[in-house]
Amino acid sequence: MAQSNELSTREEEVVKLLLEGKSNKLIASALHISERTVEFHLKNIYAKHQVSSRMELVLKLGKTTDRHDDTKLGESTVAQEGETAENRDRLNLSKNWANLLRETVSIIGKELKVDAVLNSNDRNAPMTFFEAIRVCFSKYADFNGRASRAEYWWFTLFITLVASALAYLSESAVSIFLIAVLLPFLAVGSRRLRDTGRSGWLQLYMLVPVAGIVVVWIYCAEPSKSLPDDSISQG
Repeated sequence: MAQSNELSTREEEVVKLLLEGKSNKLIASALHISERTVEFHLKNIYAKHQVSSRMELVLKLGKTTDRHDDTKLGESTVAQEGETAENRDRLNLSKNWANLLRETVSIIGKELKVDAVLNSNDRNAPMTFFEAIRVCFSKYADFNGRASRAEYWWFTLFITLVASALAYLSESAVSIFLIAVLLPFLAVGSRRLRDTGRSGWLQLYMLVPVAGIVVVWIYCAEPSKSLPDDSISQG
């Protein structure tokens, strides 16, 4: 940085932050000045170093990387490195979220298996998380038959977890997913209610905000019932 003595104190501060990979906006925030003032200082810095862009300045100061040939005019490779670091942080956050999700599924799975063993009057054997998903999608629009508590609640958990994950990415993705799983969710709900000795039409209670959903979930949480006539009308 042979010509740094030609720079003012403020210009040296701008150069230092620029080499740290900060954008004009971040430089302005760090120095408590406006972005227009940062641009003014950069023009003076470019003139004193006889360069015309951020990239040329970084190259001249020897702080660039091997990727400088692909850099657009006026864009700092150091800034790109900062963005890469930020992307790595987001990736680490996603990995942590995925690990937490797996741990949650594992804990709830153990609870459901214990519940299924203790309630021996349930007709179906304990069902795993992925098995419940497979069954519910294989019976995509099947409103007949029965569904165990494990099958219903595993599938409900699956919908909740996936919707939460998609909400982190896009609201549109959440809407598309919920539309896609609406029919199998209603189907497994109908089978679950039938397993408790009730009609699947009781799911219409879910149209009533909060209270209706609570009532349906209470019904779905009840154990299976032996029915003398196994053909309850689905309406």
